[in-house]
Amino acid sequence: MKKIITLFFLFVVKIIFSQDIHFSQYHIDRLYFNPANVGDIEENDNRFSMQRKSQWNSVSVPFSSFSTSFERKNIYKDFNLGISFVNDKSGSSKLTLNQLNIALSKNFNILKVNSFSVGLLAAFGQKSIDYSDLIFEENENFITNNFLFPDLGFGMYYQTNHHQILSYNFGISSYHLNSPNNSFNEDEMSKLPIKNNINFGVNYRFSDKTRVISEVIYTNQSSQKEILIGLRPVIKLDEIYLFPLMYYRINDAAIVGFGMGKDNIQANISYDINTSDLTPASNYRSGFEFSVIYIWKKKKKEKKIEYKEEKCPKYL
Repeated sequence: MKKIITLFFLFVVKIIFSQDIHFSQYHIDRLYFNPANVGDIEENDNRFSMQRKSQWNSVSVPFSSFSTSFERKNIYKDFNLGISFVNDKSGSSKLTLNQLNIALSKNFNILKVNSFSVGLLAAFGQKSIDYSDLIFEENENFITNNFLFPDLGFGMYYQTNHHQILSYNFGISSYHLNSPNNSFNEDEMSKLPIKNNINFGVNYRFSDKTRVISEVIYTNQSSQKEILIGLRPVIKLDEIYLFPLMYYRINDAAIVGFGMGKDNIQANISYDINTSDLTPASNYRSGFEFSVIYIWKKKKKEKKIEYKEEKCPKYL
């Protein structure tokens, strides 16, 4: 059955074409938040992550976002490499984004305990749309149902010694620096606007087993602005780590979550409680988000020790 474009769909299209994917657990796919964070794995060498978010089930056809990423520290002369793939499918229009991101970062030690890092990101994306289930009140001049585009990003990140009782971090990143095409009808005026992220965080250690990370994140993309504030406690219980999560995206959503980690693996779940203008339609419901992180050290090559057989002198 054909579906008529509603006010909700128009609202969603506005968001999709003016803003990027929204992951509430922004710290999972770090290429998508700040390429300068790539390779920050402490004593480990590799990091793999996967996350999926589903939202707006109560209002329309569900929106789903998926990402998976891999990071390798010190791949060549202290450079770190990150690779991620992102897929996003939006509602009835089946507006789909597939994007491959590649990032390089480098860390510089300051005063031997603080660190400053920079990162560059290059990406290649594809957007497609399915018009078959849509009816427009006016004829739309769509030339194609899919297009390809390159993308560029940059980031910087500074953090003080996180082994101290009180430490802090500051980061800034920008995406779509080349203003790539964002139109299905080759409209030169329709470009993907630059997105900027600015974050500031404080890490306070209450004890050897408990610390709290408090953060403020400001994002702007074209006329859209967003402020996210919250806490991420880290609690150690014997061999298990607990990761509660509490955030509020001002005028949009409250986010609650919980994670658990053991050894090299961590799993998280969070839920967005909608507080925006769509509350009457969504009944405060938005969507779940799941993620998994796995970190490990690279195997060291064992040196083979050759033993030379020495012959005893004849007089022994």
